[in-house]
Amino acid sequence: FERWLPAKILAQGIRAPSQGRKMEAKNELNTFLQKYCKRPLQKTDIVYTTSTFGAQYQSVVKLNCLQGQEYAGHLCNDQKSAEKSAAQQALTANDSLVQETKLQGPTEKKRPMDLTPEEREAKKARQALEGNPSVTPKTELNSLVMRIVKRYLKKGETIYVSNKIGNSMQYQATVQVSGLPGDWGQRAWAGQVCNTKQTAEQSAAEQALTDIKNDPTLMEEASKPKGGGKGKGGKGKGKGKGNWWDMMGMMMEAMSWSGWGGKGGGSRERERINEEDYVGTVQEWKGSFGWLQTPSEIDHPASNRRGGKIYIHKKDIENCPETLSEGQTIKFKLYADGSGLGAEKASII
Repeated sequence: FERWLPAKILAQGIRAPSQGRKMEAKNELNTFLQKYCKRPLQKTDIVYTTSTFGAQYQSVVKLNCLQGQEYAGHLCNDQKSAEKSAAQQALTANDSLVQETKLQGPTEKKRPMDLTPEEREAKKARQALEGNPSVTPKTELNSLVMRIVKRYLKKGETIYVSNKIGNSMQYQATVQVSGLPGDWGQRAWAGQVCNTKQTAEQSAAEQALTDIKNDPTLMEEASKPKGGGKGKGGKGKGKGKGNWWDMMGMMMEAMSWSGWGGKGGGSRERERINEEDYVGTVQEWKGSFGWLQTPSEIDHPASNRRGGKIYIHKKDIENCPETLSEGQTIKFKLYADGSGLGAEKASII
C-alpha cells in the first residue's frame, strides 16, 4: 500500500507495530505527548485523517504539538483499528522520547494555594474570558425555549438530525423545536459543516438561538414572569387554586398562539383556495421549509398573517428537493390554514 502514502511519510518509514505495549496505542500516544509538552493537550494537537481503499481503511496521524510530524498506519478493516495503527507508528518512531517521559514520572500540579497573587488574578481573568464551559448553545437554547413556553420541554420536542456530507468525515446538523409557538415550531435551523456530530449540533443550536433572540415577540414572552400565585390568599406553596388557573391560562394561550384547538384557536387543516396556479419566489429557506413571495398581494383574509409571506415545506414540492435557494421561482397551489397561507403541489420552474 506504499504507493498511496505521501513522500514525507514514506521517508519516515513504516514499522510493524510492537506487541509488548499494554496501554491502547491512542491513549498511550496522548499520555506521552501530554508529558512531553508539559501541558493538557488541545483538540488540534493530534489530528487523525482516515481514507478508504476499497473495503479497508488507512489513517494518518499528524502531531501538531511535535513539529507537525505525520505517521501512516497499516490498512485495516475498520476506522478505529486504522487510527490505532497510525498511533502505534508514531509511538514506535518516537520510542526513545516515550521512554524518557516514562522515567520522568507524573507531573506535579501546582496547587491553588501555591499560586502567587498575580497568578491567581490572571487565572480568574482567564476563566472570566473563557466563560462557563458547561453553558453550550444547546443548553442555552433549551433554557430560552422553556422561558418562552413557561414549562419544561417534553422528550422529542427538540430534535437534532445530523447528516454526513458526502464521503467526507464532516457533518451538518439541523434542529427543530416543536414546542415553540406558531410557525416557530415548524422551523428547522441548519448549522455549519463541522468535523463531528456534536459540534454540528451545537452549530445548529447557535443558529436557532440567533433567530429567536432577534424576534421581539419571543423575547418579550421570555422576559415575562412565569406567574404562579402562592395559593388562594397569596400564602402557602401552591395549595390554593392560583397556580392551577395560571397554568391553565398559559396552556390556553399557547394553544391559541400555535393555532390549536379547533374553533377557538383556528384549524390547522388545509383548505385549498382555488385550483389556480400561483407563481412566487423563494425569499428565505430554513433547511426543510421556507417562505415565498408573490409578485402581487393575494386577496384573502389569511394573507394578513405571516407578513404576507407564504409558507412552503419541501414535502410539498415535487421530488422533495433537499434545499432551495433564495430567488428560485416556484409554481404552486395555494391553501389556507389556521396560521396563514401556504403552498402545496409545488414545482420548481
